[in-house]
Amino acid sequence: MTVPAESTSVTNTPRMSAPSPARVAALDRLARQAGRFPDLEFVDMGVAPTADGIALDARDVSLARAIEHTVAHRWMTLAAIARACIDRRWENVDSRVQAALLAAGAQLFLFGNVADHAVVDDTVEWSKGKGHRGAAGFVNAVLRKMIDLRGDFVEGADAAPRVWRDRRDLVPLADGRAMRLKRPVFSDDRVLRVAEAASVGEDLLLHWINSAGQDLAFSRAVHSLRPAPTVISGVPEQAVLPDAPFTSNLTPHSDPGSFVWNGDHSSLIALLTAYPEARVQDSASAQPMRLADSLRPKLILDACAGRGTKTRQLAALHPTAEIVATDVDGARLRALALAFVDHPQVKVTTPEGLRRIVGQVDLLVLDVPCSNTGVLSRRPEAKYRFNRARLDSITAVQRDIVEEHRPFLTPNGSVLYSTCSLEPPENLAQAQWAAGRIGRRVARTEVREPRGMPGEPDSAYADGGFGALISPA
Repeated sequence: MTVPAESTSVTNTPRMSAPSPARVAALDRLARQAGRFPDLEFVDMGVAPTADGIALDARDVSLARAIEHTVAHRWMTLAAIARACIDRRWENVDSRVQAALLAAGAQLFLFGNVADHAVVDDTVEWSKGKGHRGAAGFVNAVLRKMIDLRGDFVEGADAAPRVWRDRRDLVPLADGRAMRLKRPVFSDDRVLRVAEAASVGEDLLLHWINSAGQDLAFSRAVHSLRPAPTVISGVPEQAVLPDAPFTSNLTPHSDPGSFVWNGDHSSLIALLTAYPEARVQDSASAQPMRLADSLRPKLILDACAGRGTKTRQLAALHPTAEIVATDVDGARLRALALAFVDHPQVKVTTPEGLRRIVGQVDLLVLDVPCSNTGVLSRRPEAKYRFNRARLDSITAVQRDIVEEHRPFLTPNGSVLYSTCSLEPPENLAQAQWAAGRIGRRVARTEVREPRGMPGEPDSAYADGGFGALISPA
């Protein structure tokens, strides 16, 4: 997400062209989500957007995704701004109109070098066929009020979190600055005000305050404002030599062995093709697998392998081990099988195919599904859907996974348990329960708070998460 430069003002000139295909594609997809909040589900964000079923060119795909991602990251912030410009309850506004206001607000307040008239014209034109009678006029009027609400930018000490969390008229931005509004829009209540300004669900923020204290809770909320960079691990030494083809696109990360990627997507694919051992993986995600680096397992079961990032890391850490990888999700399993075709160490199988290795696994790797509260910059929808009932539900799923897979262990086998969560019930408490259930002890743990605040370099960024090695006493 970028921050706006001064935008071109709105004009009243008649519209002469069809709306931008990128904006149409983003609006169509967001309209399907608006009625679901807070239960957003952006599982199809990896699918290239289309406008009326027609594929977009690369530039339009980039803009459509930027709009969608920005709205997902700042949903509550943008809703608070829009709410201040309407004369009815936000909840009573048609969900398609909500999507139009959120998407336009993202561009008007959080993008750079965007022409106001283009945003307004395209959004109004799209609204003509999507909302109730009069929707286009309503959208036009509200967007003009939103534009009038914008003020100047503040930076440095005047934009610090300790300032904006106590102000109702400052919108914190991803680069560490803030936009001053011409009148207050955020809540009088301090917790809800921080939730709106940082766009973090109130249930999650209150949970963090109760479990970790207000300072850490607010720090986590601030961290979620910034976009997550693309971090590469497993890069071989020859890839960063001065004359190597991708050196200029790799910036050393603050965590040794990781690099920030600053090239385009096609160049990234070329890097991963040239160096199969390299992988897109945040340093916090990579660290738990190293808890077992002193072990010499013959057979590893990666039971929640996803698309295989940690599987590839396990192969590098344990080059003499046979690795069996699987996943219960059909799409991920197919991608996993494709990623490891003819791999000398890794064998991909269905969950049913694991029967042959019952009682033979020396290292059981359980990177379990979780609440994702350590990776909110990457999974913004997790910010809004968190509540205690869902936390209880996911911890129950995690225990089922442990129960289901413990028969695969040898008598002296170990378990490597990890999450991308910050929640103690999913982490240390769960590892201790698992250790008692399978007759082991928690030998080593890795706890990571998210790092890297808005305005800090990408090299300082890291996700949060947890890992534990559970071994025989």
